[in-house]
Amino acid sequence: MPLLLTALLLFASADPAGLLVVANKRAASASLIDVASGRTVATLPTGQGPHEAAVSRDGRWAVITDYGAQVPGSSLTVIDLERREVVRTVDLVVFRRPHGVVFLPGDSLVAVTVEANRAVLVVHVGRGEVIREISTDQQGTHLIGVTADGRRGYTANIRDGTITEVDLMAGTAPRRLAVATMTEGVAVTPDGAQVWVGSNDAHTLTVVDTRAWRAVDTIPAASTPYRVTITPDGRTAVASYPMENVVRLFDTATRAELATVAIPGPRSGEASPLGSTISSDSRWAYIALAAQDAVAVVDLQAHVVVRYLETGPGPDGIAIVSPRP
Repeated sequence: MPLLLTALLLFASADPAGLLVVANKRAASASLIDVASGRTVATLPTGQGPHEAAVSRDGRWAVITDYGAQVPGSSLTVIDLERREVVRTVDLVVFRRPHGVVFLPGDSLVAVTVEANRAVLVVHVGRGEVIREISTDQQGTHLIGVTADGRRGYTANIRDGTITEVDLMAGTAPRRLAVATMTEGVAVTPDGAQVWVGSNDAHTLTVVDTRAWRAVDTIPAASTPYRVTITPDGRTAVASYPMENVVRLFDTATRAELATVAIPGPRSGEASPLGSTISSDSRWAYIALAAQDAVAVVDLQAHVVVRYLETGPGPDGIAIVSPRP
């Protein structure tokens, strides 16, 4: 059976669904997209340079980090996903360049990196209040991956080429590890056993065993692994390579490459796959295509793109509210 027909049959039998939240950097906006219909149900204003997005586990709230453009940003945009409107802007005051963001269990708190301050903040979304500041003491604290229980976070520190382990409950940063130069993309397996981190200039993915606190594998490529995301079941790492217009899938147990998925985009020219998010059933990956103002829907079983969804200008950060069983 031809590959395209196989993909279409799989798509028809188990259609992707949910609500996507996409941060559009060039437009200072967030798109809310109904996956099943492909329709943008709302386009909402954010601060300048919105870079990353996170959604609460109950599907009620979204938070966008307003990283800024030429002028550093210092705010978070909070969206009520039921009402489909911005309900508040959290002023971080002295904390600048907020970037990576993850909701913690309970859905009232988020962990946010603030690059200019070399720190991670824990912020109460409802009150708009910084609960604690956790210093990484590392330059370029850009992204964060958090374990499923919300207790530990791992930041990629670009300029220092390190990762930092952050105890989000105690408010401490007990360990740091030199990994590779220009570490940016980072993700942690739900159980906290592995951290996957990309190097922008070495063009590698490094796998860190958190118990041994050392690198156990280095996976080379021809270009930068801009982002890496782990599926909720912990089995697959999904890394986007914008210069090659591909997404690579890896088995987290063996670190073997499972597939390279070409991302041509809905129109001619470069696609530039950047941010990614995974459905709660670990079946679908949604990849923001910065050069095409679109999102690619990737079937992680068939290893093909099955659909494209339109976004606003310059999509990057992305998160999904998956349908409840």
